[in-house]
Amino acid sequence: MKFLVLSFAALASAQIPQSFITLIQPLLNALNATEDNRLNPFTTQILDTFIEPLETQLERNSYVYREGAQLMLDGAPWTASGANVYWLGLDENVIPPAGQPFYAPFNASYPTLGRITEVMNTLQTMGAHTIRSQTLGVSVGNPLSVMPALGVYNEQAFNTIDWAVFQARQHGIRIMAPLIDNYDYYHGGKFDFLRFRGINITSSDSSHVNPLVQEFYTNATIVDDFKDYISHLLLHVNQYTGLTYAEDPTIFAYETGNELGGPTFGDEDVPVEWTTDIASFIKQLAPQKLVVDGTYGINKTHLPIEQIDIFSDHYYPPNNTKLMEDIALVQSVNKTYLVGEYDWTANNPQASSLQSFYGIIESRQNTSEPVVVGDLFWSLFMHDVPNCNIFVNHTDGYELQYGNPLNSVQNNTQISIIRQHFFKMQGVTVDSYLPAVACPGNTAEYTYL
Repeated sequence: MKFLVLSFAALASAQIPQSFITLIQPLLNALNATEDNRLNPFTTQILDTFIEPLETQLERNSYVYREGAQLMLDGAPWTASGANVYWLGLDENVIPPAGQPFYAPFNASYPTLGRITEVMNTLQTMGAHTIRSQTLGVSVGNPLSVMPALGVYNEQAFNTIDWAVFQARQHGIRIMAPLIDNYDYYHGGKFDFLRFRGINITSSDSSHVNPLVQEFYTNATIVDDFKDYISHLLLHVNQYTGLTYAEDPTIFAYETGNELGGPTFGDEDVPVEWTTDIASFIKQLAPQKLVVDGTYGINKTHLPIEQIDIFSDHYYPPNNTKLMEDIALVQSVNKTYLVGEYDWTANNPQASSLQSFYGIIESRQNTSEPVVVGDLFWSLFMHDVPNCNIFVNHTDGYELQYGNPLNSVQNNTQISIIRQHFFKMQGVTVDSYLPAVACPGNTAEYTYL
């Protein structure tokens, strides 16, 4: 029985909970049933190969939490660098084969499981920890949405969201999802909630919209509608994990919205009362979740809100001075800061270099109060899986296509800088080489099940 003793000792040294050891005791007994000579003894080294995956799974099932100006996981500092992949729940870039769900007015369709899996493989290769995805949280107002109409729910829309959350878990990647969008995009946003209640305005002019837009924040009926949607989303049980989104540590944070503001672009006009109310509601449904203030920019009146864990801003282009100012603001209230989006391309001559921008973020990790916990570039696209010969294109000029043979030298140089940065945020040094990522083709749905 010495190997059984060794196995328990190894498990204890791995700091695996006693309750879990008790659960797998029959397995350990079977592993050490060597008296009949049909099973070779398990040495400590071999048992380590069993324990390491258990440790990994236990870590993936642990919550990220905040201690002052730092994020933590299992008692160690944790960083949130990665990518925006906005289309994981609902896409607008690919017309699917005939017979597949498609809503032509918005060019909306569900991404294939293979596209989702390939993105996870890619981010893992890039050294990323985190995905931010609008359509894992915002899905209202069209027939393929989670909520096509007020109070009407479409369970089919959860299929791709479930798979994305599950695949992120299997790849060791955490998710941050905005819950509403400031704009009138295909996946829905605050204008849909306004129209549900007869306020028929839109954001066709992004610089200034009808002041009635503030009804989204101030109309009690509309606020309750939004809370009902949040509740339905967070209490949905993922078919692949058996966990609600509220329970699943894979989703480490929900963001009150994407680039929220008022009638004028960039005005940061999001009431304190609304932000406090929505953040409190998220914490009520999901007490272990972190909450990100979704205001576009740091609204100083929001800094004292107790329920907000992370503040964020977007950088088009990267600006070192602005970054340092934002960090200082958040440091003043002992909370954390995340670069939620940024232009990675180096096409704007006014942009600070990625190396200098990253240098500010990396240098903070060596302090007792990092404040800035990571950054998420905009945005990642890969192949039109199962077609591994075509990369999916987007029209905003910021799509990053890892491994595309048509990439310019400048693009690949920037991608290499990003990859080195992501690994450095984990305390790992890698060179400029960009390893290939296999396209899963037709086998994605059998991957990591």
